[in-house]
Amino acid sequence: MSYSVFLHPDVEKYLDSLSESEKKRCYNALKKLSEDSYEPRSGCDIKKMTGREPFYRLRVGDHRFLYVIKEQEVLVEEAFKREKGY
Repeated sequence: MSYSVFLHPDVEKYLDSLSESEKKRCYNALKKLSEDSYEPRSGCDIKKMTGREPFYRLRVGDHRFLYVIKEQEVLVEEAFKREKGY
């Protein structure tokens, strides 16, 4: 099953603020969400959030992305560094 991945404008701003190597790594991980947005695998550390239904979390190094899955779409709502917390 293939999903379409959409980024919130704030997420795009966050990605633009990163260095080129970090930006590339994050974009590659976000692209992998189009394959399977539920299961963790190599290069895609995914967890279902408890207490923040229906959000999932994607971890890319020190960067975190929160997203929601609606039908065939993945909506990436938040992006932040690990220190900020949830």
